[in-house]
Amino acid sequence: MRLRTLVYFSLMVLAQPLSALTLPPVPTEPIYFEPPVVEADAGIRDMSCSELDRNINQLHPYRYSYKPGFYEDGTNKLATAFVVFDTVPVVEGWLGLGYLGYSALVDEKEDRRQLHVEQQISALQQLKAEKHCYE
Repeated sequence: MRLRTLVYFSLMVLAQPLSALTLPPVPTEPIYFEPPVVEADAGIRDMSCSELDRNINQLHPYRYSYKPGFYEDGTNKLATAFVVFDTVPVVEGWLGLGYLGYSALVDEKEDRRQLHVEQQISALQQLKAEKHCYE
């Protein structure tokens, strides 16, 4: 009985007309994040050299990420263990994968934030150079 069902099923699958698969269109937008270039506006151009220095110094603590790295974060280790040793069917594996995805999104957000601060600092330093503050 099982063999007959298997033969009928395979004949039905093979009897279907074959058609070419069409690939989805390739996106023309960049896949990876491209940061916008930060330009100094009129309010910043009117600042003195000491005010520019003060703004740069206030931005320096935001250059760094205080989130632990992937291997230093104990929660990432736990989530990886949930994925590898999935003893409760589906539940622990999905929890682990969910947290690992969340952790990757937080890392991406931190990277973008740091890049934006770096660009602000470089714009202020460029303005200082244009004003000859280093002389």
